[in-house]
Amino acid sequence: MKKTALLVGLMLAGAAMAQTKNPGTLINVSISDWSSFDPAHCYDTACAEVLQNTLETLYFPKGTSSTQFAPLLAASMPTISNGGKTYTIKLNTKARFSDGSPVTAADVKYSIARQVLMSTDDGPAALLLEPLLGDAAPLKKDDAAAFDRVDKAIQTRGNDTVIFNLAKPFAPFVSALAHNAASIYSKKAAVAAGEWDGTKASWAKFNNAPLGESKYANVTPLGSGPFVLQRYDKGQQVVLAKNAKYWRAPAKLNVVVLKRVDEPATAVQMLRTGDADQIGVGAYPRNQIKNFQGLPGVKVIDNVSTLVLQAMFMNFNIKGTNYLGSAKMDEKGIPANFFSDVNVRRGFAASFDYQTFIKDQLLGAGTQTNTVLVKGLAGYTNSLKYKFDRTAATNYFKKAWGGKLWDAGFTVPVFYNSGNANRQKAAEILKRNIEAINPKFHVDVREAQFSSILADAAAKRMTVWMLGWQADYADPHNFAQPFLASTGNYPQNTGYKNARVDALINQAVATTDPAKRTALYKQIEQIGFNDVAEVPLWQGISYTVQRDWVKGRVLNPLYSGDYYYYTSK
Repeated sequence: MKKTALLVGLMLAGAAMAQTKNPGTLINVSISDWSSFDPAHCYDTACAEVLQNTLETLYFPKGTSSTQFAPLLAASMPTISNGGKTYTIKLNTKARFSDGSPVTAADVKYSIARQVLMSTDDGPAALLLEPLLGDAAPLKKDDAAAFDRVDKAIQTRGNDTVIFNLAKPFAPFVSALAHNAASIYSKKAAVAAGEWDGTKASWAKFNNAPLGESKYANVTPLGSGPFVLQRYDKGQQVVLAKNAKYWRAPAKLNVVVLKRVDEPATAVQMLRTGDADQIGVGAYPRNQIKNFQGLPGVKVIDNVSTLVLQAMFMNFNIKGTNYLGSAKMDEKGIPANFFSDVNVRRGFAASFDYQTFIKDQLLGAGTQTNTVLVKGLAGYTNSLKYKFDRTAATNYFKKAWGGKLWDAGFTVPVFYNSGNANRQKAAEILKRNIEAINPKFHVDVREAQFSSILADAAAKRMTVWMLGWQADYADPHNFAQPFLASTGNYPQNTGYKNARVDALINQAVATTDPAKRTALYKQIEQIGFNDVAEVPLWQGISYTVQRDWVKGRVLNPLYSGDYYYYTSK
C-alpha cells in the first residue's frame, strides 16, 4: 500500500497461479451499461473506461497518485508563461494512432475544439470551456464569435506543438487535459466518418447535436490507446482487443471483456469458477463482500479510497410530463416546479436516515457527507450535516407551497440505476420515512438503466434520482463547479442557480493563496447546504475483488474503472 498526498492508493501484484483460466483474456464485471463512446457525449465512468483504454490524452495520472501527472501524448510537462495563461506543449513524435498514422498537433486541436464547440448537454465540455474561454457555459450555435474564440485559444505550431491560451490562470489545467474530455483522436478519420470537418462554416451544425446523430455512439473514434474496440453488444458487454500497432510497449493482455452483471450472486459464481477475473471497484454493495471472501484463488482488496460523492438530486423545473403523474399539486402527482420550493427540498433532506443507512447498508464503511467538500480534498471538515428529524421534516412540508402541499399530498418518482443496491436502499429509506409523515405523501421508487437516467437528467426530465460523482481531478473546484455553479453538470440538470455562488466559484478557482481559497470554498459549501441545491448523502469506502492470477493492476481514484495497460494474468 502506498500513500499519496491526498489519498491511499494500491499497487497490486497478484501471485502467479499454476493454472490460469483463459490466459491473455481478462474479464471484468460491473453493473453499469454504456451511454456512448463519443468523447463529446461521454461523461460517466462506464463509457470513460472504454475511452481511457482506446484513446489517449496529453497527460495521464502518475501511478496511484491523484495529484501527479505524467506526459502521455505530450513529450514533457508544459511550459507555462504569460502569468499562468499560456501552456505550450510539445507532442511525443513517436505517438501513433492504431492505424499507424502519427498523432499531430492538428489532431489535438481538432479533438479539443470539437469538444468545446459541440458543447453537448450530456457531455464534459465544461471542463475545457472554463479554462479556455473563462466560462463553463456551453457554447450556442448562434454565438457568431464562438469559433474564432476557440481558434484563438488553441493554436498549433508545426506538427508537434500545441499552444493553449487560457482566458485566466487555471491551476488544474493539466488535470483537465488528463481527463477523457480531452481525449485525442484522428481528425482525418473523424471527418471521413461524417463528423465535423473542422471548419468555421460547419461547426454550428454539430453544436449540441443529439447523441443519436453521433458517428461514435456505438464505436470509438480512431485513437492511439493500448486497446481498440473489437465488439460492442449494446448494454451487455464491451470487448477490447490489444492494439497491434501500439506506439509504446504493447499491452500484456490480448483481450479485455467488460461485462455487465447486475446480480452480485452471479458475479460471485463467476469469480469462483474463473469465468470472471475481477470486479470493478465499488461495483457491488458492502453487504456482498462476505460472499467473495474465502473463495479459493480469489483476493478481496478492501479500503480502496475513492473520490466519489453519492447524492440525491431534485429537479427544480421538470420538462415533459412522463414522470409528473397528474402534473398538479395533488396526491396523484407533482407540478413541474415542485422542487423549486426550498421547504420541499429541506423536507426531503430531513427525511433521510443517514446513520441507519451507513450502519445497515454500508456496514459502517462510509461517512455522512452533506456538502461538496469531500474527504481527501482541501477544506474538508464535514461540519455541516443534515439531520434525520421527522418533526423538522413535517414542519418543512407544512410550510411548503404556502401550506397547500400538506393538504394536497403528492406522488413523486425517485430513480436509481439497475444493479445499484446502495442507491436502491437509499431510495427505499426515503420512501419509508416520507410516507410515514403524511398518508397523502407517496414516493414511487423506480429502477432504470444507468444510461437512461443520464439521458433523462440531461434532458431535464428527471424528478428525483440517486447518483454518484467521481472526481475528474483532485481539487475542490471539481466538486463545487459541477454541483453548485449554474453552468455545472448537475445544476444544468436541476435548474439550481445562485448568483452569489457563481461569483464565489469563479473567484475561488482563480485564487492561488491556499488559505484564501479554502475560505472561499467554505462559503460556497455553506450556501449550497442552506439552499439544499441537492442532498449529498455519503462518501463510501470501496472494495474490489480479483483472481490471484491477475497481476500488475493499478488502482487510482481518478481512473474511470480500470486502466488495463499495466494488467496481466
